[in-house]
Amino acid sequence: MTIQPLNMPLVSAGANPLASNSTAVSAAVAADAASFQNILQDAQRKVQAAQDDSATVTKSALTKKEQKLKEACQGFEAMFLTLMYKQMRNTVPKDPLFGESNAMNIFKDMRDTQLMQNVASAGGMGLADMLYKQLAPSVLKQEQAAAKAADAQQKTAANKAAQASASYM
Repeated sequence: MTIQPLNMPLVSAGANPLASNSTAVSAAVAADAASFQNILQDAQRKVQAAQDDSATVTKSALTKKEQKLKEACQGFEAMFLTLMYKQMRNTVPKDPLFGESNAMNIFKDMRDTQLMQNVASAGGMGLADMLYKQLAPSVLKQEQAAAKAADAQQKTAANKAAQASASYM
């Protein structure tokens, strides 16, 4: 039993594969490959466009305070994970053969901190999301109250300016 290459057409056992029109077959295979490549590139473009659209919508939907709150929640989660990771590392016995230098301890500490920041920014354990969900309504209320207070100050200032200009006339 012989195994035919993928680009060759399947031929019956009695037929001679060299007798078939290999140029037409290779042209058909090349056309199929080009068609598949075009479909794949089109799908990749659509996925990238969808990701760009969702990122734009997410960024435009969040106000600056919401964005700062989200960053603060991620920072808290990173700090929490770093402390937890350091405590877990303390349970591992020290290397008795070579020992550990102060430089190695500093390097491990810096590496662990960066690792936990990356974990938190990638989604972490979900602590940042839970904090954000709990704190976002109060931040939004504060933002709305501040906006109302600013509008009231502008109206008061406009009324005073209108009264002052009316008194001059």
